Amino acid sequence: MEGVVTDPNGAVVPGATVSVRNAETGFTREITTDQSGVYRLPLLPPGNYEITVKAPNFAELKRSGISLTVGQKLNLDLQLSVAGTTEVVNVTAEAPVVETTRTNVAGSVGERAVRELPVNGRNFLDFVTLTPGVVRDPRQGDLSFGGQRGTFNSIQIDGVDNNNLFFGQALGRTGSGRAPYQFSQDAVQEFQVNTNSFSAELGRAAAGLINVITKSGTNEFHGSAFEFYRDRALNARGISFNTARNAMLPNAIKPPYHYNQFGGTFGGPIKRDRAFFFFNYDGQRNTEPNIVNLGAPAPADADSQRGLQKLLPFVQNYTRGRNQNVYLGKADIQLDAANRLSVRYNHQDFEGRNFENGGPQTAQERSGNSLVKTDTVTVTLNTAFSPRLLNEFRAQVARDKEPGTANSDNPQATINQGGRTVFVIGRNFFSPRETTERKYQFIDNVSYVAGKHSLRGGFDVNIEKIKNFFPGSFGAEYTFDSYADFANNRVSRYVQAFAGPGTSGPTTFPHFTEFSFFFQDDWRATSNLTLNLGVRYDVQLIRESGVTNPAPSLKATGIDTGKFRNDLNNFAPRIGFAWKPTADDDFVVRGGYGIFYGRTPAIMVAQAHSQNGLNVVNIQLNRPTLPFTYPGRFSDLQQVLALGQPSTPNLFIFDRDYVQPYAQQASLGLEYGLSNNISVSATYLFVKGTHLQRTRDINLLPPVSTPIAGFPNFLRHPGSQGSPTRPIAGFGRISQFEATANSNYNALVLQFNKRFAQNFQVLASYTWSKVIDDTPDATSVVAFSSGDDSKQVQNSFFLRDDRGPGVANVPHRFVASGVWELAYFHNLSQGARLLLDGWQLSGILQAASNQPFSALLGRTDLNNDANRETDRVPGFGRNTFRRDKFISFDFRLSKTFFFTEQVRLQLIGELFNAFNRVNFATFNTQFASVSGLGTPNVSLTRRTDFGDPRSTFDLGLPGSARIGQLAVKFIF
Repeated sequence: MEGVVTDPNGAVVPGATVSVRNAETGFTREITTDQSGVYRLPLLPPGNYEITVKAPNFAELKRSGISLTVGQKLNLDLQLSVAGTTEVVNVTAEAPVVETTRTNVAGSVGERAVRELPVNGRNFLDFVTLTPGVVRDPRQGDLSFGGQRGTFNSIQIDGVDNNNLFFGQALGRTGSGRAPYQFSQDAVQEFQVNTNSFSAELGRAAAGLINVITKSGTNEFHGSAFEFYRDRALNARGISFNTARNAMLPNAIKPPYHYNQFGGTFGGPIKRDRAFFFFNYDGQRNTEPNIVNLGAPAPADADSQRGLQKLLPFVQNYTRGRNQNVYLGKADIQLDAANRLSVRYNHQDFEGRNFENGGPQTAQERSGNSLVKTDTVTVTLNTAFSPRLLNEFRAQVARDKEPGTANSDNPQATINQGGRTVFVIGRNFFSPRETTERKYQFIDNVSYVAGKHSLRGGFDVNIEKIKNFFPGSFGAEYTFDSYADFANNRVSRYVQAFAGPGTSGPTTFPHFTEFSFFFQDDWRATSNLTLNLGVRYDVQLIRESGVTNPAPSLKATGIDTGKFRNDLNNFAPRIGFAWKPTADDDFVVRGGYGIFYGRTPAIMVAQAHSQNGLNVVNIQLNRPTLPFTYPGRFSDLQQVLALGQPSTPNLFIFDRDYVQPYAQQASLGLEYGLSNNISVSATYLFVKGTHLQRTRDINLLPPVSTPIAGFPNFLRHPGSQGSPTRPIAGFGRISQFEATANSNYNALVLQFNKRFAQNFQVLASYTWSKVIDDTPDATSVVAFSSGDDSKQVQNSFFLRDDRGPGVANVPHRFVASGVWELAYFHNLSQGARLLLDGWQLSGILQAASNQPFSALLGRTDLNNDANRETDRVPGFGRNTFRRDKFISFDFRLSKTFFFTEQVRLQLIGELFNAFNRVNFATFNTQFASVSGLGTPNVSLTRRTDFGDPRSTFDLGLPGSARIGQLAVKFIF
């Protein structure tokens, strides 16, 4: 909170005493104005404040009703009256709606929005999509800021890091198809979403940074108890997809579905104005069906029918379940006038039954239980050495343990027909697994107010201890190209991995340590111009494996599997400005520029540590003659070698020139206050990603011109079809992690904001944007996995061929949210008030372009690079197709019964996708069928079903449309 104190004539008042007091906790702080009449009070806890100003010869000024939100930079100028006219001037008024000294592009989701807007699944991070410039990342559970992938985001809870740095997602991987949330929605007070040009204090994020604070106790005892309930009776019938019939069908019946979420909060004083507590419990019990079907019909010949009968016993629907318990306890203590201590503990315990895998073409035995246990303990000590010199110390110990079990020990077997996946049985190829991350973080920041300058600097040390057990393909994998092949045990591809002698095999320890330092100056250069100047240094010291593969062919090409190049020159300057063209606090021009470094997810490091040809030896056999039938497998590597089968390990390595990814962010915007509570803004956003990560196969010969029908200059890698020539002898695919991808994002954001007043609030925005990139992705980490292979470039030698619209390119996006309290009946009789008063409406409307897709060849390796997932139809660019759009309206109606002013009962009804619109998520990307592959007479035949829908955006239930939810809440 800052501003200028003036007299009735507008002259500044130096030496005035300005004190603020939190109306809910009694927390106070005091400072005197400088020679320019400026006061600055940094590091105030969010909450409701009253401010008092005293100066000789002036009447005392008291102003209340000031709400300070997380991350806010509130400019509040105060004018004194001459003494003698009155002793005390009392003013009750909200702070200005426009933040005239904020330089970054950020939006807040306040306590009322978190509490009263409908959100499917009650994961508070879903509210982030209310912010302009944010879309869903195609990777489930991630958000894309400025066109960047979700691995470049950062989440802070109470000022400490809350990221799972192995997977590059939120701690607990919430929303990723496994655990629904790590912190209860009822434990979150509010949060700020920083989308562009944030200050040097915030870092380790090349995209967006979400800054969350949890609730604390106050001087009054408050609490709640709640129950949210869903059942199929509240839902609309959705649709299902039968790929075997190439049909989209309405569900004949509503599938079984049951969902309960329940819990409560309680907080209050331990000692009034000195010590407070807050406790929250949140439980969820959720069951849903996994409907299965065959992905392609079986031909009528006898062998295919035998294969079908062999497969049918596995084609059984099964149930998936989500059970979770979340606890949070927090204590805030004012130790003395100068020191304030906060301690928080949060625990998450999730069991996802049959959540290791799922889908219509997945047997239950291919799944397993996903388990998540997270524990976080944070300590914050704020110390005021003087009114102008303050210190923040934060520490955190956190653990994120995520094992996954297996329902079967049989090898995974994928049965295809005509290029489509028919069904997958056996043990999931990477199960059972475990990833455990332990985090130790220490932060210390110092703030000093020196006249027009507010100086701030500090350091942050984050130590990550990680254990990863990922037995990819250790249980063996079979691929059959048809029903008939499955019946006759004709294997098209067999894969199995083995632990190397004397190694840790698939167990790795990709530890790393992060160091950060920053310095910034918030300089009130003039009465209407504020500058934010800063610089940040970030380094991520990643542990080398120390295991070098001695193969002569690797040494000859300079590949050292045991080395990693740490990037140490990551200085990030930041500059921002906020200019008031007029004397009033209703118009501001703000802009900024900065460099923002991202992180390297440890999953990349783990793969480089284990997939070095020594720790894990991967055997891939094409069209093999096996000494057993499915579900047999080799007992050890020597058994394979004794049969004379070739051993061609696949490697993952880091490029010798690998550097940390970074983004240049810039913004320029105007914000104007139409009234005390309404503002409009227009902002231009620019994000340029450089040295972004991707994975590329470097063990290929350059492609040569090979004519195919209609394309005389088609480029194909030398070698027999399906087995490209490998120039580095003795190895198959050598997947190199490199920092060679780039991206560009440009957007215009128009926003309307009416904060809560006159019984309602509205937030609406429209974003017009474009993302251009060349296939950056840090999560392609499993060789020959269809999902991971699809994230790579089509041609490893012509990377610019992949330059095109990014996967997060959503050109048009409109989102609006609002809360309306129908509080117009206070003067009626008691009976009428009981019926008509206490109603509230709220809702969220989202409308957007669908994400783009490419014209592919249906898992056909036309260019012979041993990757069947990226081959586009010759002549088509990447992501040049788009179909349909996304429109959804979530609605809440609630009725509150007041027993007293503080004690009330709330009944809630919610509809997600209230208009029952079917929103298609994916489409058939196979543009053409290929015949004659591997011969001089290759031909392409266009398919009539290209672009047909293949799945919908589910609301927690496969194929779901409208979902209903009922709730009851007791609040005191």
